[in-house]
Amino acid sequence: MPQLLTILQKAGEFLHEKGSLSPRLDAEVLLADVLGMQRIELYANYDRPLVKKELDAYRQVIARRGKLEPVAYITGKKEFYSREFSVNSQELIPRPDTELLVEKVLGYLESFTIPNPDILDLCTGSGAIGITLALEVEGASVTATDISPGALSVARENAEGLAAKVDFIEGDLYANLTKKFDVIVANPPYIASKEWETLEPNVKLYEPQLALVGGEDGLAFYRRIIEESPKYLKDAGAMFLEIGETQAAEVAKIAENVGVCAKAMVAKDLAGKNRVVFLKRQRGN
Repeated sequence: MPQLLTILQKAGEFLHEKGSLSPRLDAEVLLADVLGMQRIELYANYDRPLVKKELDAYRQVIARRGKLEPVAYITGKKEFYSREFSVNSQELIPRPDTELLVEKVLGYLESFTIPNPDILDLCTGSGAIGITLALEVEGASVTATDISPGALSVARENAEGLAAKVDFIEGDLYANLTKKFDVIVANPPYIASKEWETLEPNVKLYEPQLALVGGEDGLAFYRRIIEESPKYLKDAGAMFLEIGETQAAEVAKIAENVGVCAKAMVAKDLAGKNRVVFLKRQRGN
């Protein structure tokens, strides 16, 4: 029977040939999932033989990854903010960059000492943002919306599994909401429709277009979120929006035209790219 190390080496070579940008990592994550191990445990078991059942299962998942299906969809899970979330093709896979969005909200709430804040998570998808905020902010009342019933089903499953109290509402952005919030947070679709065909195959072929494309210029959802926000954002409330790296000026201009805030602030991610726009509502606007 072939040993674990030999299988990993062959799987990594195969995935490299198929275009994976992280072939060895992918091979290890998928093998650990098949064997029910932590990835680090593989290193202490390089001489472990794989039985036929394990080999067959591993070949199946490697074949899927060879077609560039995202690893998270194959395993059905993705880590976000040190917690494991269930994911499937109904919603966007949570990205590490989005953790910055959560960090900025947490920093704001701590700085302004807002007790029991009402938080709205728009376009919640897997629920990663809203659930994380519900678990990290003591006393928070979190509402999360999404237009996709399939995505909300996964989000509810994640909330239950992580013991997070979140009110999930099916609807298009603010539809079906009746209250105002201290904080509105969103990672909306922001890819321009003309850019869809240029995306990496693992994104274009597998992740939902509904969760990615934000109209012809990628700004359609920002216009709606910002323009409709005065009805749902409390006086002196704040909005945190994840953006594409080239969209900061355009999103700030939308907010300026609407008159929601005096000045938009932009936070950069670890790669130095614009990632989050912060808008604080002026009282009376």
